[in-house]
Amino acid sequence: MEKVSIQDFYSGRSVFVTGATGFMGKVLVEKLLRSCPGIDRLYLLIRPTSGKNTLVRLQELINCKASEWLKQNQADALEKLIPINGDVSLPDLGLSLSDIQELSDNVSIVFHSAAQMNVRGPQRMANFCQQFKKLKAFVHVSTTFNNLENKEIAEEIYPATVDPQKLMDLIDSMDDLLLASITKQLVGKCPNVYAYTKALGEQLLRNITERDEHKLPIVVVRPSIVTGAIQEPLAGWIDNFNGPSGLAAGVIKGLIYTIRGDEKLVADLVPVDIAINLMIAAAWHRGTSDKSSETIVVYNCSSGALNPITWDEFRRWGLRPCLSNRIGLIPSLPAFFADTTARLCGKKPFLTRLYKRTHTLMSCLEFSTTRQWNFISRNPIQLIDKMSSEEKEIFNFHVRKINWETYMKNYICGVRTFLVRQS
Repeated sequence: MEKVSIQDFYSGRSVFVTGATGFMGKVLVEKLLRSCPGIDRLYLLIRPTSGKNTLVRLQELINCKASEWLKQNQADALEKLIPINGDVSLPDLGLSLSDIQELSDNVSIVFHSAAQMNVRGPQRMANFCQQFKKLKAFVHVSTTFNNLENKEIAEEIYPATVDPQKLMDLIDSMDDLLLASITKQLVGKCPNVYAYTKALGEQLLRNITERDEHKLPIVVVRPSIVTGAIQEPLAGWIDNFNGPSGLAAGVIKGLIYTIRGDEKLVADLVPVDIAINLMIAAAWHRGTSDKSSETIVVYNCSSGALNPITWDEFRRWGLRPCLSNRIGLIPSLPAFFADTTARLCGKKPFLTRLYKRTHTLMSCLEFSTTRQWNFISRNPIQLIDKMSSEEKEIFNFHVRKINWETYMKNYICGVRTFLVRQS
């Protein structure tokens, strides 16, 4: 029997998404609505924040630049977005009984991309989704930057050095002060708490599939350093200062002049839409595969092994036009005076906040600019071979096709336009 197409697989089915208001989540929601027009409903788990309830946060998602094409050309599709008030850190995600019943009865595909640094999140999500009657695929978004004691990271879930369940129980018994004092020892070689909890999340998911009689159809997608869009929803689109984007913003505004790192090392960047297309295709493949397959398939979504770009090329193609051969590091005092002037003129201050943010992010980015790993990325290539020619165009995640010089120009233009608001 001929394998069902990606678009036909999503047609008539409902999807449950966590992390929908984040950078990757916005691109995922937009792509599903635009490229899978037959999709039924998208249930979005949204956590209320201070001063913003679920409906307000949904409206912000709809009004963001990523959704502009949909609003102008496919506005009816936005009516498929169903906000669900909840929190992945709570038992049963903090949902009402009616919401639990609706999700259980209707959801076929789950994308868990919430970026909360909570170890129990993946475990709670997996346990919660076991009650979904129609579940075909559960996609867990992780990161390549875990298990970094190995110089080569394979597409597999590595055995835990500690029992994740016992570690969570121990953490739950500590107060915040004690936990903060031992965090560095816990994290070890991971670049930050986020990467450490992602690694634990993978291990917890593996434990669940090994323990439970009814296996969840889980796949794990591990993006490396996620950057602005190569094409969709807009070339260069970016909405956060994480990683290289914060570096580029700081250079553009004249707040960063020097970068610590080894220019010969591979940057291992991956445009956000490459990662999203892989996630969508991975769910399709899992949902249409032989149900006897119980192994969790891992996809390392990275470019370093297939189409590398070095930090030197990142600098030459992206940052050099902004640097103008300046050296040294500008202090925060000029940014303070510039913001004071802005206030006096009735304008919103910006530079001091940007200065602090970019230099905080620079300290995190230095972990990647001074070290290198080999992220094996064979499963995405094998998945591409299973797709039709049309699907390869619509859901493109082939990193070998990226022209980095052209991409960097669009990416830096996106940082100027969408982050620092500079035309």
